[in-house]
Amino acid sequence: MKYLEAVIESRLFDEIDKRSYIDAFEQLKITGRNYRKDEVIFYEGDVIDKICIVREGSIRAEQIYPNGELHIVDVFDEGSIFGLAIAASRTKKASVDFVCNEDSLVVFVSLHSIERSSFSRELNRALIHMLADENIKMSHKIDILAERGLRDRIMVYLNVLRNKAGGNTVTVRMSREQLAQFLCVNRSALSNELNNMKREGLIDFKGSIFRILY
Repeated sequence: MKYLEAVIESRLFDEIDKRSYIDAFEQLKITGRNYRKDEVIFYEGDVIDKICIVREGSIRAEQIYPNGELHIVDVFDEGSIFGLAIAASRTKKASVDFVCNEDSLVVFVSLHSIERSSFSRELNRALIHMLADENIKMSHKIDILAERGLRDRIMVYLNVLRNKAGGNTVTVRMSREQLAQFLCVNRSALSNELNNMKREGLIDFKGSIFRILY
């Protein structure tokens, strides 16, 4: 039953009766692997045909443009699923690199085994809900980048984290450089603005822990 808890927490079994969890789990091909910080899980162009669950640590999706500029597309923390839209696509080819943001454990669930499972209908319904959640998350990113002002981008981003956490204390699973790349801004400008917001009593932070006061 290794990784059963990870699969349950990922919400893949949300449409299955709890009494059938073990039966459903045993029908799936599930593996796990530990990765080191900055180790690449999938490169752009790699085929992804699995459900990828972050059991421990965090994973970043990044894209390097021809001019060498790097952009952080998203960061997936513990319990999150990454690469789902790619796995569900026709080509199944990654459009970004997926890299460990820290030492991480990733659990993989074969899509083929889901299709062959006697619970395939329930599992596919859960996957549809997950895809919808992923689309909502991407819409949040669009909302962030739609803001012209740096402070506005920061505040929209922190509001997204606050809504997810259900409280005013949130964890930013990115370094300042990565956060700047995620927000598509200059790192120095980001640091200056965060310090200004702290002085004005809008936020407080220590390392990766932020307290939202506005």
